Formats: sequence, structure tokens, C-alpha cells
Amino acid sequence: MEVSSSIHTVYLAGNPNCGKTSLFNLLAGLNQKVSNIPGTTVEKVEGKIRLADGTVKTLIDLPGAYTLYPGSEDELVAGRNLLQAKNAVIVFVADATRLQSNLFYFTQIADLGLPMVLVLNMTDVAKSKGIVVDTALLSQLLGVRVVETSARKSQGIQQLKQVLPSVTEAYQRSFVDPDSHTNGNVFSAYKLAIQQQFDASESGTLSDDLALVRKNDATYRQIEIQHIANQVVDVSPQRVSVLEKLDSKLIHPVWGLGFLFLLLFLVFQAVFSLAELPMQGIEWLFFEAGSLVRAYLPPGFFNDLLVEGVISGLAGIVVFLPQILILFFFIGILEETGYITRVSFLTDRFMQRFGLNGKSVIPMAGGLACAIPSVMAARSIENKAEKLATILITPLMTCSARLPVYTLLISLMVPEEQQVGIFNVRGLVLMGMYLLGFVSALLFALLFKLFIRAKIKDYFVLEMPELRPPRWKALFINLYRKGMTFLTGAGKVILVVSLLLFVLKKYGPPSQMNAVHERYHALAIVNELSDEQVMQMEAELLKTSYAGQLGQLIEPVIKPLGYDWKIGIALITSFAAREVFVGTMSAIYGVADDEEGLGLRAKLQSELNPDTGKPVYSFPVLLSLLIFYAFALQCMSTIAVVYRETNSIKWPVLQLVMMTGVAYLLSMLAFNLASI
Repeated sequence: MEVSSSIHTVYLAGNPNCGKTSLFNLLAGLNQKVSNIPGTTVEKVEGKIRLADGTVKTLIDLPGAYTLYPGSEDELVAGRNLLQAKNAVIVFVADATRLQSNLFYFTQIADLGLPMVLVLNMTDVAKSKGIVVDTALLSQLLGVRVVETSARKSQGIQQLKQVLPSVTEAYQRSFVDPDSHTNGNVFSAYKLAIQQQFDASESGTLSDDLALVRKNDATYRQIEIQHIANQVVDVSPQRVSVLEKLDSKLIHPVWGLGFLFLLLFLVFQAVFSLAELPMQGIEWLFFEAGSLVRAYLPPGFFNDLLVEGVISGLAGIVVFLPQILILFFFIGILEETGYITRVSFLTDRFMQRFGLNGKSVIPMAGGLACAIPSVMAARSIENKAEKLATILITPLMTCSARLPVYTLLISLMVPEEQQVGIFNVRGLVLMGMYLLGFVSALLFALLFKLFIRAKIKDYFVLEMPELRPPRWKALFINLYRKGMTFLTGAGKVILVVSLLLFVLKKYGPPSQMNAVHERYHALAIVNELSDEQVMQMEAELLKTSYAGQLGQLIEPVIKPLGYDWKIGIALITSFAAREVFVGTMSAIYGVADDEEGLGLRAKLQSELNPDTGKPVYSFPVLLSLLIFYAFALQCMSTIAVVYRETNSIKWPVLQLVMMTGVAYLLSMLAFNLASI
């Protein structure tokens, strides 16, 4: 392969958990751009690196992989980038504590004939474990420049920047078996493997000839690598450290699971409690911003558009940010310390029964706070089918947005004083809703297992990283990246839908809207409108708006569930966010805001059906609503994020139709059974 002496791009390649991303963060700092690689859900992290000679190059962090023959979406993306690389130098990052296993991927990339540098990372950890690598001899045997680094301690970074400008020549050393018929044509063999394994073969299997080549090639490489490792690696026995003793407990089938459940409980309790104050602060800031616009801009369409459309839409985006950042902060700590891999190890066998992955546990648990960051957290799952299944089922977990709805409905269903022993029945019903979400998610995953199949053969590879304290700088850089990804990615879609909902709620047939305004204007001439009258006017305007018209239009469809047109409006408006259901019902029933919500509950309890004279919000209706909100995807933010994460409109549409359909059928069943 011809290589130009003009290097424009620096690729970072290596096995997972080798410290590659930490090294990237040190080299690029905050000068990073994150986007999904076209046709995949794999992140492409790109930045700029200033070398010692003053030149600035593009720096790309490739997904971690174990082999150039791809067995996951990450490996497919990494392999294709390497095969298509031009005017590039490859910085291969190897874990000094696992040099022999890391060299397998290195030798495959080396045979592509690109300029290369070998970075021996985690050298400090290796020395603490009694592992010493003769880097000078390693450089001689491999025929490549070797740089020792410790990304966690920011050591060796400047040396790497000094070495890179001089690395412009194609790599010369070949690791291909000289007796193999692929010798001299290894680039074509690798490319053929990728094309056959992913593009042409649904089963993910290779042809017999290529499979034999791959097997023989791997055997030869392992022999060569073993020969090199025996010469350059010296291991001195060391005492078992405290962290190593702790590690044995963390992966224990009993103690490990007990610690995991306790940790998840504490983490998500913290997510709820720590996010509350900043979320209130964000809501206050946007409320004040809306008040300023109301005060200083003349009333009219533009004023309403800014306040109820743009500012309200932005508030609906930014208000999720504290939960996202807090959840990803804790997940980042779990990743930085290496504990996240142990969680996957502990739960993988159970989750595999449902077509999921051990890594699915974190997104599902995160769904108890908010589905949005949890869907994003599914990126850590390599297998495409398991990642997709996790994304599709995560919204079934009981998120915090459902709590206002559940609290209102349960308080109407169950008297406050009702007890079962020492337990409050309302609390037990609420706990049952959480359990329903988890069980439903697993059952849906089992269903998806029959229909969603990856083109590659499923396997679960775990290489346990060392337990270590988190590297705070890298943690906060990643936190910044993910926060900006959410705001700039999903935020655009959310804002557009918010503006659409604003139009539907604000405007309606002119003659009907004018009639409402004129009637209350006449009342205002006599006496200033009370708060109750203002709420009644808003309720009537809502009924005559296009959203209200739509609610009345769908009333025949939702009537089998026990709902009237008023509930229909709440179903429509709560598509923006589930908790909007409570606010919409307050507006419909003309209830002024109060912290306890007693006015709304009293109104709902006293609401009678004009045809039958029976309570509208009977036990069957309330049970039906509980079931509906447990299953229905009433969250446009989640839909926007699923669209972004899957790079396809097909999956969020399928998710919306599937969850709404199941919610409809089960709600209708619950209503009819409870009505008997």
C-alpha cells in the first residue's frame, strides 16, 4: 500500500479498556466533535491535536476492538476506517499489563502497511503489578516506535507529540504466515472478510476457504506474539493488593449481586434527590425569562410564540439536563473505576435469556429516573440486536415523569387511611407499578428476541480492567460531551414538536375562539375575572382549540377505555411529557394552582357523567388510566432520542405504535374486567 508522506489524520486504535479514550481526551482536550458514523449508532469522536512541530492534525478515536475481522458493530466501524485510511498515522494504544493479548490486534493493523506508533499505556499500573516491559527491545522486534505513557497520570503525552511528526513511512514488518496463500495480499483478504461477514452474509459466517485462512493466520500470529512477549516481558510475583481482594468479592455470585443492588439503589436515589433542586432552578429561570418577555414585548402572536413555544420548548429540553449529567456522572465513575464491566459479568447470564446483554442493566435501572439518558447509555452495548432491544424496552421502566400521574390516580383510587398491616396501600400500589414496568420490559425483550437478530454471531467478551480510582478530568470532559450531544442533537427535534403542540393548543376555529373571548370579555367589563373564571376561560379555549377538537374527534376511539374527550385532550398534550397530564386536567376543570392539588382531586371525584349520573373517574377508569400510562410512550423527548440513537425513523415509530397499541388493549381489558 502506498502511503503519502503528508500526514493529515491521526487514528487512535486499540482494545477496549486500554486507556485509549483517556489518551484522546488529553491529546484533544475540549476541542472535540461527536457524531454518529453514517449508517451506524457508533459514535465518531473527532478532535484536533497540536504536535510538537506546531502542526495541527485531525485526531480520531476509533471504537475499541479485538480484531480486524469484525465481530461487533464497533469492530466493523474500526476496521472499515483502518482499511480506508489514507494520509494517516495509526497510534495503537496497548495495555502494558496485557501486552500479549493486545498485540494480536496490533499485528493485524500492522499488516495494512500504514505508518504506526505503539503506545504502551498504563505502565505505572504494570510496574505496580511487577510487570516490566523492555520497550527498547520491543521496538526493535516490532520495527516500530514505542512510547510509554500513563494517561491517568498525564505522563508521556509530550513525548508522543514529539514522535508523531517523524512517523511518515509505511510499516514494513509483516506478521502474515509466509506459507499462507494470502501472503502479499493480506489487505484484500481482510477487506473480503469484512464484506462477506457483514454485507453479504446474514448469518455472519465466513466461507470455508476464508475461514481456514483466518484460522491459520490467527494461529501463526499467536506463535509470533508469544515469541516476542517471552523476550520483552518480565513478571515478578507481587502480593495480592487490597483492590484485588475487593475485586474477588465484587464478582462473587452472592456478595457481588448484593453489592450491585445496594449500589444501584443508592445511585438512583441520588439521581432523584440531587436533580430536584437544579431542575427547579432551571424551571424558575425559564419562568422568569417568559415573564420578562411578557412584560417587555407587546402582546400578540410573536409574544405567545416566544413564551409558549420557544421558551417552553427549550425549558422542556434543558430541564432534563441535571438528570442526564448526574446519571452519566455516576455511570462515568463506574466506567472509570472498571466496575461497570463487573456489573455486566454478574448479570449477563440472566439477561441473555431475554435476548439482552449484561450491559443492559445500567440503562434499564437508569430508566427509573429518566428514559432519555438511559437510552443514550445503551451505547455501551456492542451487539447491535441487544443494544436495539435495550433501547426499545427502556421506556417501559417507571420514570420520574410518571410519578405525578401515578400519585394523582392512586390517591383517587385508594383511600388515604387504607392499610395492609403496617404498609400503606397507596405505597404498595405504587411499588406494584414499578414492578410492572420491570417485568413488562423483560417480557418485551423476550418478544424482540424472536424478531431482532444481528447479522453477526452473538458473543460476549469481557476483559476485566483493573479496579482503579476515577480520573476526574477525563470524567468531566466526557460529561461535557454527552451533555452537549443531548442538547444539540435531540433538542432540535424536541423544539420543533413543542412549537407544533403550541399551535394546536393555542389556536382553533376563529368563530368559536372569538365567541369564548367575547363572553368572558363581557364578564370582565362588569367585574374583574377571578382566578377560577380565568381557569374556566382557559379550559373553554382549550376545548375549542385544535387540540380540543382533536380530543373530541378521538373520543369514540378512547371511549372503550372509559375516557371522555377531556381525558382525550390530556392524552394528546401529555405527549410532550407525561406529567403534563396533571396540568392539563387542572386547566380543563378550572382548578387554580395549589401545591397539594386538593382542588383537582375534589373536582375529579365530584365529576359525574351527564348521561348516567355516575362518577366519571370511577375505579375502572382510574385503573385503565394507570395501565395506559404504564405502557404508552407519552414522551416526545424519548422518541427524539431513540430516533437519534438508531439513526432511523423506523424504530421510534415501531416503538410508539407498539407501546401505544399494548397500552390501548390492556387498558380496555382492565376497564372492562373492573366494570364487571
